[in-house]
Amino acid sequence: MAKIYDVAAVKEALKDYQETDIIAFPTDTVYGIGASPFNLTAINKIYQSKHRPQNKPLPILCANLEQIKQVTLNIPPQMEVLIKTFLPGALTVVLPKNRIIPDYVTSGLPTIGVRIPNHPIALEILQAIGPLATTSANISGSSSLNNAEDVINVLGDKIDIIINGGLTDIGIPSTVVTMEDGEIKILREGIITKEMILKALEKPLNE
Repeated sequence: MAKIYDVAAVKEALKDYQETDIIAFPTDTVYGIGASPFNLTAINKIYQSKHRPQNKPLPILCANLEQIKQVTLNIPPQMEVLIKTFLPGALTVVLPKNRIIPDYVTSGLPTIGVRIPNHPIALEILQAIGPLATTSANISGSSSLNNAEDVINVLGDKIDIIINGGLTDIGIPSTVVTMEDGEIKILREGIITKEMILKALEKPLNE
């Protein structure tokens, strides 16, 4: 059964965290579960705990742009505009992955989805642990969870640490964008809309 910590005890929870652990925590969108992308045991536990198909890659949550640069190969100018406009926030950008990220995280794909969550607890965890391979804290195919009690009920016996942060702010998964043939393509639209993305891309990078 997972150890459950209040938001005031995040530092205590992180002392208990081990590299093979799965940790559940609130983000600005929904609750997520995360694990070290460099530990195969932990990554397998994520797939098994939520019955996630092995051919579905795991995105990476980062604390800042520096961490994004650690896990990616390069950031095209248009993507940099979106990162600087919307992150921290509810946007996941798909970029070429750095080879330090194992193929088992990306299901063999050469790209990785990255995001900086706009949530103090998530950021505290990511700053302390480093980038985490993450996914929503639910059973694959079911609705995302935005309440800690639901996470405890659904995954409490399958994961190691849960940070109880009450309700999340948005409750909707992030918008996901990638680049194809030099153009931005929206793979999933969330609270950040196509119109907002197009408007941001009209502005020069230095604005």
